[in-house]
Amino acid sequence: MSGNHNTDIPRPEYPRPDFQRGTSEGIDWICLNGPWEFAFDPDDIGEQDQWFGLRSPTTDSVWTLQIQVPYPWESLAAWGDEEQADNTTYLSKNAYITPEEVTCGGLERGGNYREQPRHTIGWYRKMVSIPENWGDRRVILKFGAVDWETSVWVNGKIIGKHENGYLPFEFDITDALTPGEPTLIVVRAYDAQDHGEQLAGKQIGWYERTSGIWQSVYLEPRNETYIAECHITPNIDNASATFAVKVDGNLDPELNLHWRCDGQNGTVEVSGSDTHWTVTIPPEQLRLWDVDTPHLYHVTLELLEDPNLKIDRIYTYFGMRKVSIAKAPGGDYQYIYLNNRPIYLLGALNQSFNPEGVYTFLTDEAIRRDIERAKEFGFNFLRLHIKVDEPRLYYWADKLGLLFMCDIPNFGDYTEKAKARFVETLHGNIARDYNHPSIISWCNFNETWGLGSREYKEMHERQEWVREMYHLAKSLDTTRLIEDNSPCLYDHVETDINSWHFYINDYDRAKEHIANVVEETYPGSAFNYVGGNVQKDAPLINSEYGGISAGAGDKDVSWCFKYLTNELRLHPKICGYVYTELQDIEWEHNGFMKYDRSIKAFGYDYLDINTLDFIGIDYPPGTTVTTGEKVKADIYASHFSHKTITDTTLHWQLDTMSATGNITRGSVSGSVDVPFPQYQVQNVHQLELTMPDVHPAVGTLHVWVTDGTGSVVARNFINFEHVGGDCIPEVNPTVESKDSQISINHDPGSASKSSWDEPISEAQLFSAAGSGYVEYEISLIEGIDPANSAEMELIFEASSSNGGARQTEPEKHPSDVTISVNGVEIETIHIPDCPADARGVLSYIHGQPGIYGYLYRVKVDPSIVFENKADTLTVRYEVKADAAAKGGFALYGARMGRYPTGPHFSLRC
Repeated sequence: MSGNHNTDIPRPEYPRPDFQRGTSEGIDWICLNGPWEFAFDPDDIGEQDQWFGLRSPTTDSVWTLQIQVPYPWESLAAWGDEEQADNTTYLSKNAYITPEEVTCGGLERGGNYREQPRHTIGWYRKMVSIPENWGDRRVILKFGAVDWETSVWVNGKIIGKHENGYLPFEFDITDALTPGEPTLIVVRAYDAQDHGEQLAGKQIGWYERTSGIWQSVYLEPRNETYIAECHITPNIDNASATFAVKVDGNLDPELNLHWRCDGQNGTVEVSGSDTHWTVTIPPEQLRLWDVDTPHLYHVTLELLEDPNLKIDRIYTYFGMRKVSIAKAPGGDYQYIYLNNRPIYLLGALNQSFNPEGVYTFLTDEAIRRDIERAKEFGFNFLRLHIKVDEPRLYYWADKLGLLFMCDIPNFGDYTEKAKARFVETLHGNIARDYNHPSIISWCNFNETWGLGSREYKEMHERQEWVREMYHLAKSLDTTRLIEDNSPCLYDHVETDINSWHFYINDYDRAKEHIANVVEETYPGSAFNYVGGNVQKDAPLINSEYGGISAGAGDKDVSWCFKYLTNELRLHPKICGYVYTELQDIEWEHNGFMKYDRSIKAFGYDYLDINTLDFIGIDYPPGTTVTTGEKVKADIYASHFSHKTITDTTLHWQLDTMSATGNITRGSVSGSVDVPFPQYQVQNVHQLELTMPDVHPAVGTLHVWVTDGTGSVVARNFINFEHVGGDCIPEVNPTVESKDSQISINHDPGSASKSSWDEPISEAQLFSAAGSGYVEYEISLIEGIDPANSAEMELIFEASSSNGGARQTEPEKHPSDVTISVNGVEIETIHIPDCPADARGVLSYIHGQPGIYGYLYRVKVDPSIVFENKADTLTVRYEVKADAAAKGGFALYGARMGRYPTGPHFSLRC
């Protein structure tokens, strides 16, 4: 049930498709999103001066602003400036007391916007007309969410107040209306500067805040007696669904509920405020909700005063799905099961911010696109991070097939008021979102925030309160898994999910860490628990990991995502992971997407790694090898799709890329039949290779599995730097002669002159941003006369430079570089970008982020550059001050970047 809506206003769709009363906007519901008159109240005088009063010259004078609802006043969209939003611009200075003093850090964790005094009180005013066809029904004003305290007046009369930044609320405004007259609605929102006692999640000290109205506002008519709530609990084991419906108002003994569900229907008598009944689904109609087959059963509920008088109607839906825990097939440890089958959780952290609306999605299509993108990246699961989100986010996950772990937002200070607010939010969140099949878990706390941080280990009273909250959540929802605290400090108390976090950007350290966690996970272990509590048999998942943590800068994540995920998949006890994260947010850059939702390039197909059917390689992601060296690697099968895969064969092939960029395929290859057991992780083969005599080269060892039809079911790869024998290539400037080929090399780090102020200059890399030049002088040995060469080329790997290692993205960073030799300008090349991803193999092997360049071959006329018979060769790379693209310059050596070649002149005599 979509419901017709007005597309001329922001977020016009019905906000609650999971509990939908209105179907035609303007007829049986009115969306109040769009422009409202607005005023800040820095001195808190609005109530005293009665800004809520009816229109008059006195009250009208304060309403000097206009705001777009439902966007928070810190957002650009609130002020109609959403087109300014991008990866570096994601807040409105209008929200601050002294906007001229506010600075935004852009891509860096800089700026003062998190601490600057902001407006904490905002007033909204709007005139609306109530449709005549609503008759004598009650008129209900509904708010999806307002952060944090809300007061509402209608036609000058106080209607009610509400406190909570995440939960929906409503007021019956009927008695304040004047028949036939327009209605004045005034809203005062207060969001304290200090969020210590408020549940606010990442608004506390991390990212931009959300104040005021941030979810849809709407009016709808209903009878005095109405359907207030409908919870539907599926039971796939007996093909039934139990309905629990609350009816509020005048509970006439003649009331009945008529239900329709996908061709079935029935009528039940209303028994008090709570009515329960169970619907059995015929076997031929039973379709389970799953990630790949997200079937929804659509329900219509009608409240009848007599058989022919309908007084209320609600549309909702549910999915037939089951979440449980059971022993892993073939193992003595627990897995999470979906619909009685093990499910490997391929997850990402979703903080659900955006640069246009901060907490509020700009459009419903933007919500849908986030869910679609997550699935396109291979994820089947998102951890919705310390935010109670818009109902339509869960709706699209229900409809498209994606799982959620939902965090309750944290408070900052452990006080009685904060605890009471947590309890209220836990109750309200579960009550609102109970029917969403996409939600499989509730997580009460994150990383002990608000509970005492590291001191929490000694705070037994707080630990017991956390245990109490775990049991409270279990009592509110028996159908889902509950986690007490998603920990980075190893401090569970009692939980259905034994999770942990790590951020390590080093292969050896990460490998050791993961292996240690697995070894310490068993019933009775005190590891990852506090207060004398020990592990029972909760399934083990990683609920946050990555190589680039918050504040680590804008760097490539493709390499670390691959090897960290590979390591997690080698261990049978681990039944899922949550990579940080789905998209960048402000100054945190570890997403698959940028903050503006543009997609980063990984240099490989992430679906080979982020997949249910996986082939793991127990070997470093990139190493240096010599000719004849033996390489041994254990190969692991991890098969968690529901497909039956038989007659499987493991294949391997080593491809090498030479210094000139030419690829030789199958330098080493082979195959062997291996098992590929379902719902298990198993070591299926030890691969042993002898490295061929190819050097210098970059090697890629491809490993893949085919089934009996020859179809590829899993693939993976690792990389090598190939060098000859036991020797390490020279990096100093040299002149080499082989047959009729002469190579005159220059080391990127041995510049004789540079105009750039602060370049990065190492043996294997020169990099500088903006415009400038770098020059190299190479002494020619006696007997070499380049002027007599038949051909001469300058060959080098180069990129532009943004001063860092930002992952390759759609937005390019070009540079025009002019090449001069012995003072003669030879050519200006256009370098399109400064890429950084898993293709920068040599950089990663030698401890640098995955920066790399493009391979260039510039022809040089030796008769021109050597007409003065110079005994030196001078080459200049220059980004001129008047160049069309001044994107800097980076030059790579033979052991840096993508290609195994350093900058050199090639002369053919």
